[in-house]
Amino acid sequence: MRLFTIAALALLLQGTVLAQNAAPSRVEYVRFLQATETRKLLGMGGNRLYVVRKSGQVDVLDAGQNGQVLLSLQARDAAGRALLEQPEAVAVSEDTVYVVDGGESRVVMYGLDGKYKGRFGGRGSEGGLSSAQGIFVAGGIVYVADTGNSRIQMYGDNGVFLGTLPIASAPANRGLDDSKVPYKLDKPVAVAVDPQGQIYVLDAAGGLFSDRSQVKVYAQDGSHLRLLPKNGKPVALQMAHDGVFVADAEGYAVQKYDASGRMVSYFGSRGDGRAQFQSLSGLALAGSDVYVGDRERGLVHHFRTGAAPASALTPRQTAVPYVRWQQSLNVAAGRMAWDGKDTLFAVARDKPALLRLKDGAVQEMPLKDVNPTALAFDKSGALWVLERNRARLHKLDTAGNPALTVGSSGSRNGQLDEPGDFVIASDGSLYVADSGNGRIQGFSADGVFFKLINKGVSEELRRPAALAIDAQDQLYVLDTSRNAITVYSAAGEPLREFGNDPAREAEKLSRPVALLATQEELFVLDSDRVRVYSFEGRQLRSFAAPGKENGELSEAEAMALRDASSFYIAERGSPRVQLFSTQYKPRAPQQLVAQPAVHAVELRWATSPLAYVSQYHVYRAASEAGPFVRIGSSPNAQYSDAQLKPDQTFHYRVAATTASGQEGLAGPVVAGAALKYTPPPLQEVKAEATTARVRISWKALDARLVTGYVVYQKEGEKFNKLAETTTPEFQRDNLNPGTAYTFWLAARSVDGVESEKQAVAASTQADNRAPLEIDAGQLHNVFSNSYKLYEKDGVGAIKLVNNTRSTMNDIKVSFVLNNFMDFPTEQRIAELAPGASREVVLKAVFNNNILTLTEDTPVQAKLEASYFENGQPRVYSQIKTINIYDKHRMGWDERGRYAAFVTPKDPLLINFSRSVASEFGANKEPTQLAAALFNTLGALGVTYVQDPINPYQVTSNKVDYVDYIQYPRETIQRRSGDCDDLVALYSAALESLGIPTRVLLVPGHMLMMFATGVEASSDGYTMNDMYVVHEGMLWIPVEATLVGKSFIKAWETGAATYYREKGKEGFAIFDVHEAWEKFKPAGLPEDPWRAPVVGRDVIERNFPGDLLSVLKISSQTMTRRYLQAIQKNPADMDAHLQTGIILARQGDRAEARKYFRKVVDNQPRNAAALNNLGNLHMLDSQYADAQKYYADAAKADPKDPEILVNLAQAYKAGKNVDKAKEAFTQAQKVDPAMANKYKALGLELLNAMSSSRARPAAAAREKK
Repeated sequence: MRLFTIAALALLLQGTVLAQNAAPSRVEYVRFLQATETRKLLGMGGNRLYVVRKSGQVDVLDAGQNGQVLLSLQARDAAGRALLEQPEAVAVSEDTVYVVDGGESRVVMYGLDGKYKGRFGGRGSEGGLSSAQGIFVAGGIVYVADTGNSRIQMYGDNGVFLGTLPIASAPANRGLDDSKVPYKLDKPVAVAVDPQGQIYVLDAAGGLFSDRSQVKVYAQDGSHLRLLPKNGKPVALQMAHDGVFVADAEGYAVQKYDASGRMVSYFGSRGDGRAQFQSLSGLALAGSDVYVGDRERGLVHHFRTGAAPASALTPRQTAVPYVRWQQSLNVAAGRMAWDGKDTLFAVARDKPALLRLKDGAVQEMPLKDVNPTALAFDKSGALWVLERNRARLHKLDTAGNPALTVGSSGSRNGQLDEPGDFVIASDGSLYVADSGNGRIQGFSADGVFFKLINKGVSEELRRPAALAIDAQDQLYVLDTSRNAITVYSAAGEPLREFGNDPAREAEKLSRPVALLATQEELFVLDSDRVRVYSFEGRQLRSFAAPGKENGELSEAEAMALRDASSFYIAERGSPRVQLFSTQYKPRAPQQLVAQPAVHAVELRWATSPLAYVSQYHVYRAASEAGPFVRIGSSPNAQYSDAQLKPDQTFHYRVAATTASGQEGLAGPVVAGAALKYTPPPLQEVKAEATTARVRISWKALDARLVTGYVVYQKEGEKFNKLAETTTPEFQRDNLNPGTAYTFWLAARSVDGVESEKQAVAASTQADNRAPLEIDAGQLHNVFSNSYKLYEKDGVGAIKLVNNTRSTMNDIKVSFVLNNFMDFPTEQRIAELAPGASREVVLKAVFNNNILTLTEDTPVQAKLEASYFENGQPRVYSQIKTINIYDKHRMGWDERGRYAAFVTPKDPLLINFSRSVASEFGANKEPTQLAAALFNTLGALGVTYVQDPINPYQVTSNKVDYVDYIQYPRETIQRRSGDCDDLVALYSAALESLGIPTRVLLVPGHMLMMFATGVEASSDGYTMNDMYVVHEGMLWIPVEATLVGKSFIKAWETGAATYYREKGKEGFAIFDVHEAWEKFKPAGLPEDPWRAPVVGRDVIERNFPGDLLSVLKISSQTMTRRYLQAIQKNPADMDAHLQTGIILARQGDRAEARKYFRKVVDNQPRNAAALNNLGNLHMLDSQYADAQKYYADAAKADPKDPEILVNLAQAYKAGKNVDKAKEAFTQAQKVDPAMANKYKALGLELLNAMSSSRARPAAAAREKK
């Protein structure tokens, strides 16, 4: 990219003159974007350019990607009507794209996605447009250059008409005609608004031979401010945050003017080269990037200027509120009232009823013998209604029936004639517009007449038709006979009158019908337009225009306030109720005060009394002149600007904002500076002294404010720094025993300021200790069942302290437990400095005597520390007593000790588990083995018996308690145990069969779970919480205390406990495998006892159907994936085959046979299914049937040698040795490796005779 400065000479020849002493700014030509068939560059928003093609289509281009078309604006509405005819300009707000259409004379709104959102403007009304060409959005107000009507129209951000820029009626413009200042507009084609709220209008005035086009600048009230210098022929206008850009069609250049109207830069020239134009057809800005449309060359030129980046500066626009349309409700309603909660009540126009409007729904509230014309709610929430025809006022109960009636027909005090309206004061008083009698009558809250108002400021009331009352109880009366509004004090005295003043013609009312008082304004509904007055009677603004589009009014007749900023208007011409909101720009906050604080400035200001103010924005600047940048927000009238450097002065301003994000003007400037932090005197100072050391501690101060602490000692009047520390403590060593010392403490702040010094006195102790002190307070009792652990971890530690002022070298520490250690263990400390201490872990190597303990035994431990001093030995010793617990003891302070009681390698337990496995283990599936094992324990009479002295639910919660646990062999021998005993037994038995287990700990209880070997499904399947998903596998929780009952019952109870306690405090899954790494299973002496063998018949008799149920559940779980596949595709024969294999392995041969036959029925030559059917017949000793299926399988797959081996086995089992030999020989021909793989079968067949007695058949090979 090339930087260049366009020569001033070329522009001077064309009449362009820079401001005096101003130099051309450096401008970078970035690139050009292809934009063929483009009629005009309309504008931009964000990083998007909007162009209109010659076809009329509006495309959105990516300004950062070589002009790529992102989308096109919707061309037609839902009915197929064209939305745009002649687009002239685009303005973009936060979420809305505004396109001004000169052909249709309206503004069309789109979302950022290009979808149609609505439109406003149009021809023929006060709020309409004619051949409009320019548009700009600022402060929520849409400014439109209404070219055909020679004016600037203003609208709210979704199309509510606000008014016309009052250039002709602005008082400041009087006399400009005489001085021949061209302040009026002739042909406005572009409009822009600067950050100060000044309005720039490009007026393309003049004819064929007379060019009077010029940029004119106005204030918000229409006052003409100035003209920009006429340099060439301006054809386009765009506003930047630091000036205005004007496209000059005569000089083919772009000019930039600052806020004072001085030209500060220009760039561009005519031509076909780089940065040259053949036409100027549109201008667009984004920060410092300037885009220029060139219709003739089919390009959009991209320049980058040297503009400073905009920041979050204080709002500089004038605080002009606007009105936003919110909602339309299709309902025919008259007078309305909001209940203060969530419902709008309205008088039905076509029947004697009230309407409730809530959340867009309309509900009728019928009234008995009441025909309402007006309504209002008092402070208690009671609803009052006025009957015009019957001249009375009713207070209704919750059912809608009159609870109190006020007034009657007549002309005396307390009587009414055609009353038109009423209001309720803050004290509950009622004021009624007695229209027929030309007066206002006041009634107390209980209906007693107390006041008559009939005199105005200059004349009596004639036809009071509408009322409003403000928060100060000032009464506003609309007299429709004179189109005047009279204001009365709370006492009923007339204060002023407005609305029909001949001297204020523009503010005169024409057909007023309703009043509405907000917190600070008075709304007057007048000829389908709302005029807004101050309470003093000055017209502030107006909005709305006749029509039936959203935001327009058609015979509007009533208004009702919803909250501080929103209100309803009911219409007769277009039966509907519209909801509007005023987007106020709150007044600048006052009474701002800056109070210095430590590293902060505390700001406070007067709270705004306006209910629509929701928070305040705080701005800060380094100088009073600014720029002010937003630093934060506050929901209340205070703010702390923290983390400031001390003594640096800042300037502050505050602006109020509404809940909808509208920000008002910032208030006056105040200055403030943060203070340095001076730490307070230290608190909670403590001094601890030993014979040679003083340790001082104190309460720490805030580390964010304090960098450290300084310790001094004093010599005379001079303080000498002794040390600095960042922690709230100080220690001085090698002091003289029995000596008094004084230290002085101070805290130092981050600002370098020290606190007041504080004296601390301490005296060292007289030295009466042993030179080498032995502290044996950390010796622990010993658990004999894990005695080997102490060789590594030790039985505790002692602390040696050198209480001398000399270094001790080569200290030998020895430790021995009498009778249980053959030799003392020794350790050495190479060096121990004066006053220093050292911990020594006491490791213990026990002899076999520890295995003979049958009860807890106290034992004396001898501790000895020795060293040499000047060649002489120095020996110091202590005797301590510790307990050695017998092998059944454990402490719950370390759960891992429990693993020592789970003994899967105990020969007694292995014999028991294997006897169960041999009885039930033809199928090695874990669930069935576990069920058989559990039921066998029950058949042996093993039962749950709670420990009467130390039950687990009590001891498990006491980490310092030493519990008694049985070993599994003892539990099975004694036939009973607590929950921890039974879990150890069952877990050890399963582990001895290779089935992994986990212990489940819940508050006050213990159970377990074992692995099924089935991989968990990705869909989280747990069979309705019967299984537990853990470590990617399905596990079965078992309540071991239910031994003696069925396994299924123990399973169900265990699962229920698991899911009930999971995630709660105290729940844990304990892995004995991990604990075994530290706490090995105890080695137990040989025991000739053997558990009785329990036969299958005993189990079936004691637990009928339990094992079959387990088989079915297990089979269902293991085949689930294949059964789902079959359900999805019944023709999936592989799923049938795999299901059959699983069922066969489970021992459910009948079910397996069904699936294999299903495969054969569908695929008669499926070798695997035929082979597996043969296997089932072999298992049932049906050798002839087995031979048939094997033979069919071999025909279906003659190249599978394993099938031929199975056939040989079947023939051999059926005593047909010749056929067996023939089948085995054929298998070897297919695969010679079969001879070695089945060598025993080959030798047996080789040596066998045809008449040989058949041996039991070997297991046949299944086919998958």
